[in-house]
Amino acid sequence: AFDTICDATQVRQDAVNEMSDEALAGDKELDFILVVGGWDSSNTAHLLEIPHEKGLSGYHVNEASCIRPDNAIEHRDVHGAILVTDNFLPSGRPVRIGVTSGASTPDSVVQECIETITMLRKAQ
Repeated sequence: AFDTICDATQVRQDAVNEMSDEALAGDKELDFILVVGGWDSSNTAHLLEIPHEKGLSGYHVNEASCIRPDNAIEHRDVHGAILVTDNFLPSGRPVRIGVTSGASTPDSVVQECIETITMLRKAQ
């Protein structure tokens, strides 16, 4: 067998592994990892599996509207179920989030998600 993963996907998986390992070592603690990309992309779904398998929290969203003004987030879990989690952003302290995206996810979608979280945080 030979490796058929594209370079962009491999780079993202390596980065999520490194980010997860640093969080677990206490070097760079994270509240969660946000994975942005299509819910039917197996490569993007794998980006959520990496921190999940290491015991870290993560949310896979496909667009910024998944991040709701009431501090809830609609996300896909590692089993493919679409869930809503309330109060996903902790309040009263700084929040540290790792962000990654699928290789074909436009940067503008990632930016919209970050901006939505930033605005939600400012409103808290």
